[in-house]
Amino acid sequence: MKKMTLLTLVLCFNLVAMAQISISGVVTNDSIPLESANVFIKNSTKGIATNSKGEFNLQAKKGDTLSVSYLGYKTKEIVLNKTENLEIKLEVDSFDEAVVIAYGSITRTTFCCGGIRICETHLESKSIEKNKLFPNPSSNGIFQLELNDNYENLEISIANMSGRVIQNSSYQELDKNVVIDLSQFSSGIYIINIIAEGKRLEPIRAIRN
Repeated sequence: MKKMTLLTLVLCFNLVAMAQISISGVVTNDSIPLESANVFIKNSTKGIATNSKGEFNLQAKKGDTLSVSYLGYKTKEIVLNKTENLEIKLEVDSFDEAVVIAYGSITRTTFCCGGIRICETHLESKSIEKNKLFPNPSSNGIFQLELNDNYENLEISIANMSGRVIQNSSYQELDKNVVIDLSQFSSGIYIINIIAEGKRLEPIRAIRN
């Protein structure tokens, strides 16, 4: 009986080991590596961002669907049938043009010349200091969120890549630093949504390694 139980455990261990494989590859566009591209297993919280060389490595199993996305490019999905040396080429999304956000004052001057009205618009842009998250990626799941301003009321919700909200927090009269604790969650990419004084701020992507 003991031998049979031991044999069953060994077989189960081998099946688990065979199920999980290491997936590696590179994400490019026109042979140029794309840094910080999102690479994750569809319908799961497993994910990672590519390094400065566009490379990635994560655990998956054959038959999983790999979803690769990058701002300004078309998302690509691949059914895994090989484990290494994946070369994923993303195409520019012509319908997802870059949007430049500026902060400042707009002045408009209107004058007439020969019955034609001519409008001149001038935009005086100023740089916006963004909220910062560090360290990012984080190996232990503990992040420091540095805000660009002090807020009396702040709401933070965190969602996984499938869109499910996993954490909600509210703060009052806090300083510019907030601790984000994702240590109890598995490795992957999470989206931090921030509402300050009733105004939605730009979401931040957190990478838990």
